[in-house]
Amino acid sequence: MSLDLDSVRFAYRRHRVLEDVSLSVEEGRFCALLGPNGSGKSTLAKIVARVLRPESGSVSFGGRDLLAAPRREHARVVAYVPQSGEAPFDQSVRDAVLLGRTPHIGLRPSRLDREVVDRAIDQLGLTDLRDRQLSQLSGGQAQRVLIARALAQEPKVLLLDEPTSALDLRYQIETLQIVRAVTRTQGVTALIAIHDLNHAAHFCDQAVLLHGGRIVADGPPSRAYDPQVLSSVYGLDVRVNSGEGGVVEVRPSVLEPTTVGANGTDGP
Repeated sequence: MSLDLDSVRFAYRRHRVLEDVSLSVEEGRFCALLGPNGSGKSTLAKIVARVLRPESGSVSFGGRDLLAAPRREHARVVAYVPQSGEAPFDQSVRDAVLLGRTPHIGLRPSRLDREVVDRAIDQLGLTDLRDRQLSQLSGGQAQRVLIARALAQEPKVLLLDEPTSALDLRYQIETLQIVRAVTRTQGVTALIAIHDLNHAAHFCDQAVLLHGGRIVADGPPSRAYDPQVLSSVYGLDVRVNSGEGGVVEVRPSVLEPTTVGANGTDGP
C-alpha cells in the first residue's frame, strides 16, 4: 500500500501555496518534506491530516479516499503531530497520551489501550513524567508527549510537522530514530516536515523538496539532493558531500557580510 497525493492545490485566499502537487510514499517509508519557509511543507501535512481542505486533488492510502472517510475511520489511519507542544488544557502526561486511543476505545479504555499508552510513553523517554501535569513540562517535553500520543494511536500514516524544532540535539536524534524504527518494524508510512537537510538525509528514505508550492525534487536523498537545485531553492551555494552509503553531509556556503565595513560602519 502507499500514501498517494494527486494534483493537490491549495491557497490561503489569494495566496497560492500548493500547485498540482502529486507524490507517492510507499508503506513503511520515512519521507521528508523539505523546502524554505512558505514552500508548502506544513500545509501539505495539514491537508493529509484534514486540518485543511484542498481546493482540488485527492489523498488516498491503499486506494482508500482519506478526504471522504468518516472522521473516526480517518483517525484510525492517520495520526498528526502539530508544531506546537502547548496543550489546550491541562492534564497528566498519561491522560494526554491516552487521547491517542480515542479512535479505538469502546465504552472505556481496555487493558490493551493502557498497555499501548505505556509503551508509547516509554518509547519517548517520558516514563518518569507520566503522572506530571502538562503545565509542568518544558516545550520540548510537551512536544514529545504529542509524539507519544500519535504513536499510541497506532496509525498507518504518521504526520509530523517540524516535531524536532523545540527539542535539544539529543532528543532530536532520539525522536528521529524512534520514527524510523516505527516505519521499519511496524510498516508505518511517515511524513515529516523538517528544515534540517542533514537529519533528513540520515534518517529518511525519501526526500521531497518543495519550492513555490511545487515539487522540484523527489526521491532518495542521494538523488533528490542535487546541489544546483538546492542552491536555487535556498538562494545560496549548497554543497553535497556523498559517500558509498549516499549523502554524507550538506554544507551551505557562509554568507559574507556585504553591508558592514571592517570598522563596524556601513560599507559599500
